[in-house]
Amino acid sequence: MPRIWGICLLLASVQALPTNHLNQSCRHSGVDPLEESPCSRDINLQYIQRLESYMRPEVDACQDFHGYACGNWRSVHGAGVSAMSLSGSHIDERYVDLFERLLRERQAPEHRLPMFPKLLQYYQSCLALEKPRLRRYLKLLPVPATNHWLELLAILGRHGCHEHYLKIEVIHHNSTQHIVVIQAHEFNLSLNLSRTIYTALRRHMDNKLPSLSQLRIQFRQLEETLERLSRPKNINSEEETLTMYTLDQLQRDLPALNWTYALELRLNGTYDGNHQLLVDELPRLRQLIEHLNQTDARLLQLYGLARFLQHMLQLPHNPLTSLSSSSSTSNSPSAVTCVQHMRKTLYLAMNYVYEHTYYSRQRAADERVIFGVFQELKSQIAQQMEENEFGLEANLLEALQQKVQGLRLNIGNMPQNATDQFYRDWENRWQVGGDFYRNHLQSLLHYYDHLAELERTRNATMRQLFYSFNHHGPTLLDNIDATPYFYCLSSIIIMPYAYVQLPFYHAQFWPALLYGDLANTLGHEMFHAFDTYFVDYDAQGVMRNYSDQLRLNSQYVAGVNCLNDTDVLMLNERTADVSGTRLALKTYMQQPAERRHNGHVYFLQFAQFFCGEEADMFHDPGSKRLNYALAQMPEFAEVFHCAPGTRMNPVKRCQFW
Repeated sequence: MPRIWGICLLLASVQALPTNHLNQSCRHSGVDPLEESPCSRDINLQYIQRLESYMRPEVDACQDFHGYACGNWRSVHGAGVSAMSLSGSHIDERYVDLFERLLRERQAPEHRLPMFPKLLQYYQSCLALEKPRLRRYLKLLPVPATNHWLELLAILGRHGCHEHYLKIEVIHHNSTQHIVVIQAHEFNLSLNLSRTIYTALRRHMDNKLPSLSQLRIQFRQLEETLERLSRPKNINSEEETLTMYTLDQLQRDLPALNWTYALELRLNGTYDGNHQLLVDELPRLRQLIEHLNQTDARLLQLYGLARFLQHMLQLPHNPLTSLSSSSSTSNSPSAVTCVQHMRKTLYLAMNYVYEHTYYSRQRAADERVIFGVFQELKSQIAQQMEENEFGLEANLLEALQQKVQGLRLNIGNMPQNATDQFYRDWENRWQVGGDFYRNHLQSLLHYYDHLAELERTRNATMRQLFYSFNHHGPTLLDNIDATPYFYCLSSIIIMPYAYVQLPFYHAQFWPALLYGDLANTLGHEMFHAFDTYFVDYDAQGVMRNYSDQLRLNSQYVAGVNCLNDTDVLMLNERTADVSGTRLALKTYMQQPAERRHNGHVYFLQFAQFFCGEEADMFHDPGSKRLNYALAQMPEFAEVFHCAPGTRMNPVKRCQFW
């Protein structure tokens, strides 16, 4: 009886939702009016029923809209599950289905395409793992030519382990440039010499090591010295300490190393004396290098190898980590674990096969809809900038308007207009075999060597392709692959595959559902270009002083202060939440009839992103984010008839962009 009663409640709730007057056309921005047609009613009604299953209608929406819209989320999906994690899991399952099918169908056409055969080999090598053999990583590393610390450091750095001793790293600098950065030892990171790492190290060195406790003491003493030498004098200063040098200037001012040889060794290329580098605090580098040159070479070697093993184990989704910590009886990683590892380590290749297998069939329809909404939002922001409510100076206003025009969108995060030959060339430089450890090292070497080549190449085609998307590295966090984000260095909003599917999006959504999430999500990311941190990057990704100018504007400062009841990281998310939500409403739902007929569904759809979302270092909990953002919108109070002074219809609201 209770189960039947629950179903009756659900059906009653669905019937109560005002869907009869919803705009059910598929006419979105950019579509010829003659092509207007109804969207699939079944898709939309089934989805609205899903929204209803998450609702707790007995909660007062005017006091706690998150509780009203998401109150049953946890009972449906369980604790610790968000819409993003559900979407990401669906992508993982699709990869597993693909690889398992290809293992069964040896004559499938995919075996003759780029990337597929090598990814399948990598997948099989991962599944074949039985137990962690960390020593295998060490055994496969090239042998340094000498016992100088720089030799081993270069080898480890080419595999992505470059945080200790002296960091020589290639970073993305702006929308058209990578650059070499030279910095001192990362004093915030330290080594945890576990017994697992010690055992691998001892076996690699033929048991010729001090005891675990003795080596821990030696490493701790070394780290204390390195930290003292590499720590900035004013650790809390926001002053920029990176300085541009040519290679010749660096050699003249810091002769303790042969820098031409150091770059050749670390970056696998040749550099002339005019090559430009970013160098951080030369005096610190000088004293650090002088100390390293005088320190026992064997101790530095052991410490470097131990840091490398820790680095490998800490890479996101390394299946060895899951094996060593697993309580299951299985002696091999799961298929999902291997896929998650591959999505980090082989980002471009994995995106290629997903595009070819799954997304290409829906791309045309999606691009027509999504780019149409994107252009609407850009036009609305441009109009807001033109109105210049803050009274900004002409030069600053023009620069911000250029940022609006420079905003780009990449659905799927693939290089734009790349040919199959591009992917074949990429694949040919990547070595794969039957040994997981060798495959893992080769994939890291391939990625970091490519970054170095991109920094120094003059190949215009290569540069154009790799600056049209964000080529994720092996260390990026999971949420980067699960939700759209603004990439400030290229002024691109990246929309990953995990977003362009339910529960966030469907090309057949009715406008209330489409704009309820898509327009709000795009608006949020677009306004990250104008938050208190990213506002300083111009349309080409070059750092400017726009925030210094904005802080002289009293209206701007008042808007920031009104929103700021938290730290600066949370503040930037809050400004994007509030400004993006306001932008979406201005774009879609300004007419009273639109709010009356479509408002409930629109706001319920908007809530879905925040259901199940927990706090992290950048974001408030989903409940706080949702309620706060909508409390700033008088349109919400109108749709849900919230009395003045209720939590969702406060007397005072914050005005920002």
